[in-house]
Amino acid sequence: MKLRKTPKKLGSKMAKEANFTYLIDLVNPYLPDAADTSKEETVSLIIEYASDNQYSPMPASSTLNTYATDGISRSASKKLLNLINKETSSLEEYFNKIGADQLTLIAKKLKKDGISPDVYRGKAPALLANLFTEEFEKVASRKNRRKQKIPTKSEDKDIFTKTVSDETFSTVFRQVNASEIDAVKNRNSIHAFVLKPELLPFSYTNLKNLVTSNITSYAIARGVSKTDVVGLQAANLLRKYAKSGIPNNLLGELLAYIFLEHEDNALKLYTRAEILKFKRTIDSEGIYLKRDQGKTQLILGASQLNNNLEDAINNVVKKIATFDNNRSNEMVLATNIVDRSILRTQFGEDKSNAIIKLMAPTETDFEDIASYGIFIGYKFRTQLDLDDCTQEEAKEKCRQAINCDLEQAIRQLNIVIQQHHWQKSSFYVYLLPFTNAEEDTHAIMKDLIGE
Repeated sequence: MKLRKTPKKLGSKMAKEANFTYLIDLVNPYLPDAADTSKEETVSLIIEYASDNQYSPMPASSTLNTYATDGISRSASKKLLNLINKETSSLEEYFNKIGADQLTLIAKKLKKDGISPDVYRGKAPALLANLFTEEFEKVASRKNRRKQKIPTKSEDKDIFTKTVSDETFSTVFRQVNASEIDAVKNRNSIHAFVLKPELLPFSYTNLKNLVTSNITSYAIARGVSKTDVVGLQAANLLRKYAKSGIPNNLLGELLAYIFLEHEDNALKLYTRAEILKFKRTIDSEGIYLKRDQGKTQLILGASQLNNNLEDAINNVVKKIATFDNNRSNEMVLATNIVDRSILRTQFGEDKSNAIIKLMAPTETDFEDIASYGIFIGYKFRTQLDLDDCTQEEAKEKCRQAINCDLEQAIRQLNIVIQQHHWQKSSFYVYLLPFTNAEEDTHAIMKDLIGE
């Protein structure tokens, strides 16, 4: 696997905590024998090398993704501490295999974030191994992991679990790179993905299968058993939705849902498509809840598919700017954004009241400002010659071009976020190139749900 540098960051950030999720994000792009750059695989590799390949059985994919987004569990930390040999750290040896340039980037990040003021690339492997071990010790020693006040009745558990079917996610997408948006002062991320096998024209077969496996969960209210709804019913609902005059990028909305739940563990409350059954509309394409680092965020979904990347970003910004109750330059109550009547229709009186209580600032650490989850699909363009080269060279040139797209998107978002005074909000952005974004995505949905 060829390693890639993350885009150069501007500005300074406040000191961060080197917890498990931070460390996974830090090493994710650089692990030397990773077949992919998914966080799921990164967590698996850390567990494998920390335990000297003695941790068995390896946690399920869904558990690994939860560790990446919410932190490693107390039981897993205890198990790892019993297997770690501090005298001959396999984890330190593993980090020593990271390339010199990449270790320099890691050291700079650790220094910039206030984790270690005097780290350099030669010290980075040992420091990383120690930071992971210290995190395992800290988590294992907790008597009770601090929990937010959430509904505890067994019948409410479906509110705070993933609905996405993401077992094949890593076979569909490769993460080319990930970074942050400098203008945003809250937690944020921007990811650039590409469809495997990174060759033009892109193959959509695996993408179609992933979307098909998630159509029902996207279109039907949370808590409705898939066994009670056949895919045909979901497809019929989405056909009506597509003809309602609201959306023009249905695939974008589906992918925003898939990426938000899979990559950032932002859990769907409801989508605009499922509200169509009740002759209702909502301003955003979906409402999601994300719990991270002791905070819970309300995330509004938005997506855009355009053949031009700059136009796609401008159009999705217009969507955000026209949301009702969009006052993200001020502190706002999430309970004013979420439609209680929709919650009552979807969840019933008791569950909807429990959700609203979760969002009350006096009850929890709920962030009193809206955040945004954005999917941007665009047409792949490059001046690089992808024909007169080997297959691997073509893939690498494709990734280079997407890295440039990521840098362009960060520059553009920095400008518009400052113009609209959205610096206090969080943004979770996902970029994906298509061979021809507008034509291909329309053809994909036509093939999946008909007209």
